[in-house]
Amino acid sequence: MKYVTSTEIRKRLNIKSPTTLWRWQKVNQKMFGAPFPSPVKVSVGSPNLWDEEQVQLWELKYFRNNQSLTI
Repeated sequence: MKYVTSTEIRKRLNIKSPTTLWRWQKVNQKMFGAPFPSPVKVSVGSPNLWDEEQVQLWELKYFRNNQSLTI
């Protein structure tokens, strides 16, 4: 299992603010069909890391096909 950091995710999705990623994780967000995956805690005190496979699946299913981002 490979993990990615929030910085890597933001760069990949062209997000400027960490707050945007945080908002996308909220259950009540309305921009995507499902919230962005939650981070995985590898150990106590570790930085937020995401399972790269979950991020890729979410990106393909919700981010790349989101019509509201292309308007």
